[in-house]
Amino acid sequence: MATRKIPVASAAIASLIIGSGCVSPTRPPPFDPIPMHQAVQIVNRNAAGIGGTLKAGGSVDGRFVIDGRTRNYHVDAVLFYLNPCYVRFEMKKLGNSQFLLGSNDKGYWYRAEENDPLYCGQHGAPEDLPAGIPIRPDQIADALGLSPITGANASGPLVQRIVDEYQQVLFLEHDESGHPMIEKEYWLDRYPPQLIRRVVFRDLNGAVEMESRLDDYRPLTPNGPLLPHAMAATWPKEQTEMWFRVAKWTLVERVTPDSRQFATPQECDER
Repeated sequence: MATRKIPVASAAIASLIIGSGCVSPTRPPPFDPIPMHQAVQIVNRNAAGIGGTLKAGGSVDGRFVIDGRTRNYHVDAVLFYLNPCYVRFEMKKLGNSQFLLGSNDKGYWYRAEENDPLYCGQHGAPEDLPAGIPIRPDQIADALGLSPITGANASGPLVQRIVDEYQQVLFLEHDESGHPMIEKEYWLDRYPPQLIRRVVFRDLNGAVEMESRLDDYRPLTPNGPLLPHAMAATWPKEQTEMWFRVAKWTLVERVTPDSRQFATPQECDER
């Protein structure tokens, strides 16, 4: 990928400050906490209004470390998403594919550069991703904050914790020794529209594996579901950051689970 300094607009900085929990002195107080099932219902009603495959076009700024050196990039990006696990995320520079990430109900795949070999994985597999693949394709669907929150995407119970202006929905599971641990966190905003502002994945030791911050929610159509137009994602261990600014979301009903956008690449089928 060609390198360049990442332009950071003042509006983007402001949106991330708001998303991080820094509240203006003149901002009204947040809503009182509500029972977890009610907070989850607000998120799920919004997700239920999507009703098909979403397509997002926009730009991505990123930064990662390789061989001890920091590399920056700025590329165009197209994202397809269909609940619960269908994702295609492709970044291009001057029309050439620079990055491809995909997922369907059978597995996921990843390619960092156009001529690199494709990495193929299976959902729930215990293996770690090889070095140099910081982004877990199986986390992207959750990182978007567009899926309904149900017991179906949790391996253990859900509990709620109130922190500042957020209602955290914590996904619990047990480690190999049977000790309880937090696997994933959804931070629901106590300000309108009371949707997901942060998604956090943690490892067995409780350290953050991946965190996404969602901002600039706007309706897909008049009176339609609200979708985030800004996503900032970080992978602390890999020193990788990515900012996705969506110019436009559209609903593409012709794209289904069997469409080529979500088809498992032939290279994965041959292994």
